[in-house]
Amino acid sequence: MGHRTYLKLATVLGLGALLMARPAFGQGCVCQKQGSPLFGGISPYMSKGEWQLLLYYRGYESDKHFQGRNAFTALDANGPLNRQNFFNIDLTYAASRKWNFSLSVPVHFNSFSVRRQAPGSQERVWVPIRSNGIGDAGLRARYWIFNTENTRHNVGVTAGLKMPTGKANVTDDYFGRQVPVDVSVQPGDKSWAGTTGVYAFQQVGLVTLFASGSYLFNPRNTTGVPTFFGSLTNPNNTTYNSASDQFSTQMGGSLQLKPGWPVPSLVYRIEGVPVYDLFGASDGFRRPGTIGFVEPGVNFALGRHLFGVSLGIRSYVNVKDAPNSVRVEDATVPKLIFTAGYSVRF
Repeated sequence: MGHRTYLKLATVLGLGALLMARPAFGQGCVCQKQGSPLFGGISPYMSKGEWQLLLYYRGYESDKHFQGRNAFTALDANGPLNRQNFFNIDLTYAASRKWNFSLSVPVHFNSFSVRRQAPGSQERVWVPIRSNGIGDAGLRARYWIFNTENTRHNVGVTAGLKMPTGKANVTDDYFGRQVPVDVSVQPGDKSWAGTTGVYAFQQVGLVTLFASGSYLFNPRNTTGVPTFFGSLTNPNNTTYNSASDQFSTQMGGSLQLKPGWPVPSLVYRIEGVPVYDLFGASDGFRRPGTIGFVEPGVNFALGRHLFGVSLGIRSYVNVKDAPNSVRVEDATVPKLIFTAGYSVRF
């Protein structure tokens, strides 16, 4: 294996460890995402019988409102203030150099705070709504299309299944009564869904270029869980959260100046929720849209161990209206996203 093979390890793992997290739309789209840039001087291919463990973290705070591509600052003062901390455990087994199979288990620690008046009071106070727990786990298979003796370029594809292991009906206290938390912080969506992905890399001298894309096909219409904001004013709210498709794409490169040195990387990532699902109905409540990040990072390999951190910087937002919207939709989005990852093979 050439020591200049510096592929994004999260991409090698097949996009799947990164398909179980909540999105950067802090007010409620349920997007799948790409992961932390993890580069280093290790082979992108696993040997037959080899295992790989990936631990991944992503955290951010969303408090700035957007409508379409424009900031909507008039809404910022009263929230929501959305804080999300996502951890993922991804275990991969190589059946051969071309085929490997993975299980991803996500864990969420989220909060969603709004500034509202208590009953009988004129003063607005922050009301924190929390949601923690295991999210929707995933199984997936990955296959390298071209000869795995080639460490300079290749294309891989994935297919998988997202399982409804996370709760979609978590509730919390709102001025003395239980309401369902916002869809953006629900750990799951009650649906079985298919995932697909494609990724490619090309080494050019000391630079490794890469690109990837993934899509989650969610045939379920709604989760059957009432919306958060509708439930604040109507205890009998019958507007339900949508179980939506989600997508993510990214492209970038890494630079290896010298074997054993830290490897800097630069990624442009786009993620979002479509207005309409590809299969099935698209009823219920969703906040569709697209958000883009420029994501510099640095990664370091130490033997079988690989470490990486990155900082996503918001560069593009386009919040769209859902099929059943009766108003112009808005969403809160973060300015920054921090990611970190660790991987080991054994």
